[in-house]
Amino acid sequence: MLLKVNIILALVGFSLCATWQGYPPPIPKEFEGKEGCYVKEINDVVPFGVTVKPIGHCYRITCGSMMSYASCGTVATNDPKCYKTEVDLSKPYPECCPTIKCDTDNHI
Repeated sequence: MLLKVNIILALVGFSLCATWQGYPPPIPKEFEGKEGCYVKEINDVVPFGVTVKPIGHCYRITCGSMMSYASCGTVATNDPKCYKTEVDLSKPYPECCPTIKCDTDNHI
């Protein structure tokens, strides 16, 4: 039973982020001789297999034969005591992603 719950939670977690892939861009002349993928967001070449989470962009980039990107998923609520936070580009992915925050009543 616990295995089924973990599988369901994993599927829900994966469905909450957006992913895409693309071919690595050409390596600029200033970085010739470096092996890997040129990542324009950090203006550097990262080795194959390395993941970067550039500050100022709310996604992660993994260098491979294809560059893989993952960004925040959609969050929403119908609860009037809750709201969606804003993207915080001062933090790396996934901490930069919007979340749901709820006002709580602490009446004792």
